[in-house]
Amino acid sequence: MNATLHNLRYGILIIAASLILIDTAVASDDAAEARTDGMRGEIWLAVTCWPGLGGLQPVAGGSFDDVGYGLGGSLHWPLKSMQGADVLLGVEGAVMVTGSDIPVLLDELLARDGYIAASAKLRLGEARKVSLDAGLAYHLLDITQLETDYDSSAEFQSWEESTIGPFLGMTWDLGAGKPGGDSGLTVGARVHFLDFGAVRDEDVLASVVLGRDAGALDNPMFELQLGYRW
Repeated sequence: MNATLHNLRYGILIIAASLILIDTAVASDDAAEARTDGMRGEIWLAVTCWPGLGGLQPVAGGSFDDVGYGLGGSLHWPLKSMQGADVLLGVEGAVMVTGSDIPVLLDELLARDGYIAASAKLRLGEARKVSLDAGLAYHLLDITQLETDYDSSAEFQSWEESTIGPFLGMTWDLGAGKPGGDSGLTVGARVHFLDFGAVRDEDVLASVVLGRDAGALDNPMFELQLGYRW
């Protein structure tokens, strides 16, 4: 609970500082006006790296993979336009999965993280190709055994926890600024600041997997994105 409150305060400070800077820039720009452009939508495939997850030491042995995968999307609406920058506010979310070679009674053990966030984009430059991204996300993480050979619906949850944490990132719009370039591919990156606390078995199926304390999951998670915008 203390870690969650710390991340919440940290995220609020990041967003507040960003809004103050944006408001100051808008106020100092006599030409600033509300944009009339439409909503920006984006969907992406993600590759994740989470050193804290890979560093866990389950009693059963083995470890989580270095790389995970996911799918996400976002919707943002224009708020302000100023000289050399646009401000957009919206929401985003994603679901990410990381496998492991940890031996379990069922076929495999996965870590699954899903988040939903309030976020802001500051699009920079004449062509608005690059945006700085920031947000505050609610994450729900579980570590679960799955049966994949005979019954794909069978699963057993060993541990589940939630937390609130900020993220920072950047998105590059490929082809932006060209005729017809409002839609196209995007490349992005995120750093999620997370603290789920100690990982342990909350329930046991036949044999202990994580143990009483497999380690603290309090490291940043890194995410690379390849997406499509419209």
